Amino acid sequence: MPGSALGPKLSIDDLDIKDKNVLVRVDFNVPMKDGKILDDFRMRSALPTLEKVINSGGKLIIMSHMGRPAETGYEAKYSLKPIADHLGTLLGKPVTFAADCMDAAAEVAKLTPGDVLVLENLRFYPHEGSKDKDQRLEMAKKLASYADLYVSDAFGTAHRDAASMTGVPEVMGQGASGYLMKKEIDYFSKALKEPEKPVVAIVGGAKVSDKIQLLENMLKTVNQMVIGGAMAYTFLKAQGKSTGKSKCETEAETKKGKIDIVELAGKLLSKAKEQGVEIYLPVDHRCSAEFKDVEPVITSDENIPDDLMALDIGPKTEELYCSVDFAKAKTAIWNGPMGVFELEHFKPGTWAVARPLADHSDSCCSIVGGGDSERREKSGYAPKLSHISTGGGASLELLEGKVLPGLAILTDKP
Repeated sequence: MPGSALGPKLSIDDLDIKDKNVLVRVDFNVPMKDGKILDDFRMRSALPTLEKVINSGGKLIIMSHMGRPAETGYEAKYSLKPIADHLGTLLGKPVTFAADCMDAAAEVAKLTPGDVLVLENLRFYPHEGSKDKDQRLEMAKKLASYADLYVSDAFGTAHRDAASMTGVPEVMGQGASGYLMKKEIDYFSKALKEPEKPVVAIVGGAKVSDKIQLLENMLKTVNQMVIGGAMAYTFLKAQGKSTGKSKCETEAETKKGKIDIVELAGKLLSKAKEQGVEIYLPVDHRCSAEFKDVEPVITSDENIPDDLMALDIGPKTEELYCSVDFAKAKTAIWNGPMGVFELEHFKPGTWAVARPLADHSDSCCSIVGGGDSERREKSGYAPKLSHISTGGGASLELLEGKVLPGLAILTDKP
């Protein structure tokens, strides 16, 4: 220990849970407003692991982060108390709450087999994400003292070298994957290590600079790549097309200084051509004069008028993107939306891309990653997609070819 990044890991099924205190790291960083949970997708995704501990006679201790609190400590809007209450509803049983994750020994001591305890937000303590390993381990030792076993089901935080993600399993000498984590590892391993070809990539989002490494890494693997979202406008600009008032990234600040993103996009298009990767870009757009949810103006071609901003791909582009041979594809990797799909009038393009993936789910392994995965679950096509990842940053870094600390630290299967 630590182990490899995407190899088989010790699983919750390999543990003797009965009468043990089981510390489970989850990612319950769900969207909330005024103390109300807006989307519990990540919570529901972790239920099989939590129910396994409960039904096996373990004493379940749950820890998670929420938001980005100030370093001063407690902030009511980031408290996990509403999470604990909602989890009780999902589990159909009482869930207790420890108001201080670093002083929960008394609550832990009261647990009996089958009980559930949720610890307060880990990020109320700066040591959770400290750059100083000694500080992280100091917090990890306290958290580890509550339990006999450690299970990680927090794929969404696996790219963080945090006390609860890497420190606790290091202190305890062992870390197992929960069912959600195992599912994430299995699917990404299948897609990235030796994907069954042909491979199609669907890449969207706002900035090319955010996905340079992803694009370069995916060009080594894919046969076809569909590009949407605001990043598509940078590629169109590189081809000499007009982008109007659209959000179009032209330069970015990096560790090496400023880089010309339009020039970079042109180089990526040339590289794709050299490697025989077919690139698809929008041929029309749904536009508006302002960033508002209004009836769209649809362009006749890929050029965007000077007084308009594109907010989604257009109907002809939908047809083009759906003509990609998903029937022959064996692997499809989707990261990022095709437009501003939180706005009702500008979500059709994203849902249109979901449709052929769902239609060919029997023959094509489809993996959806990115921070907006929860919204895509609401498209109606989710049940037919092979896997919707719970990790935005984590899935992006895996697709970039990086090693995730929260995966590598888990114990390899013998």
